[in-house]
Amino acid sequence: MSRHAAARGTSQATVSDSQKPESSRLSWWWKAPLSALLVGILAIMVSTIAFGATRPNTGNPPAPEASASSTPPSVLHSPLVAPPELAPAPDLPELDAQIAAIEEKYNVTIGITITPVAGVYQRQQATWYGGTLRSGDALATIDVAMALAILDQERQPQQRDYMFNKALADDSAAGDEALWAFLGTPEQAASATTQVLRDYADHRTTVPSSGVGGDSSSPYLATQWALDQQSQLMAALRCDYSRVNPVLSKLNDPADNPWGLQTLPMSYSKGAWGVTSNGGMLVRQFGLIRLADGNTVGIAMAASQASDDPAVGRAAITDLSNQVRRLATGFDDARCS
Repeated sequence: MSRHAAARGTSQATVSDSQKPESSRLSWWWKAPLSALLVGILAIMVSTIAFGATRPNTGNPPAPEASASSTPPSVLHSPLVAPPELAPAPDLPELDAQIAAIEEKYNVTIGITITPVAGVYQRQQATWYGGTLRSGDALATIDVAMALAILDQERQPQQRDYMFNKALADDSAAGDEALWAFLGTPEQAASATTQVLRDYADHRTTVPSSGVGGDSSSPYLATQWALDQQSQLMAALRCDYSRVNPVLSKLNDPADNPWGLQTLPMSYSKGAWGVTSNGGMLVRQFGLIRLADGNTVGIAMAASQASDDPAVGRAAITDLSNQVRRLATGFDDARCS
């Protein structure tokens, strides 16, 4: 090492004559004994450490050392704010009386909910409830949520309009099965359809991926869908019309044999009937109805009957739809931002 150092020093000393005095002053470093150099370096290091330990700390604080007793910093969350208290739904005694009369006339049990049109979490008036029936098998009305789930997919069916027309306007069971199959496996289809309901503030309804006893044949039909969740979904969809138009537009196509809301002008509806998981006949329909006062509201209706003829329930729902249009009033105007 000393030979290389000396050679390097000699090379620098011979660059110019003007540098010779300085080189001679520095040459003692190269000629000094190795032990003296080590002692000098050690002394410099000790003095530097001592100075650093006594000087005030003006830099960033050191990172905290991990220890068994240390706890992670708490994460601040925005406090949950309770939704504003909803104004009460209107009192509709005349409509209540008509519901009772329809139940007696057709020997059915009626349920109905009416919700003012409003965007998700923007509604300020409570849903109105009539009759005693509150929930039941969704039957094929769930295909509205399935079609909305398809709209949310990155990949769209090549014949989406045809598929929606078959399922939503023609009430085709094969059309519903095509919607379900396009969404993937039964688990994927159930998850995607349930997510649509969550997006529209329905946190109670869950679409099953398999039927009773593991039967995977059309399990979505057995979805337990409350009437108030249905009318609230439709009321919110009206505020989202431009996005959901491919689905909603199919719900006011002329029907070959209109019943319920289909018999009224400027209405949207999806209905279904069938034997439920508990063995009874259920007829249900939900949609948008234009009331006599000019206001549009979301509505869901159902009729449970002892008869196995769905025409009975359809007639009851038709009668009820007309009474709602005539007598329901006092609901908030649409609140769509």
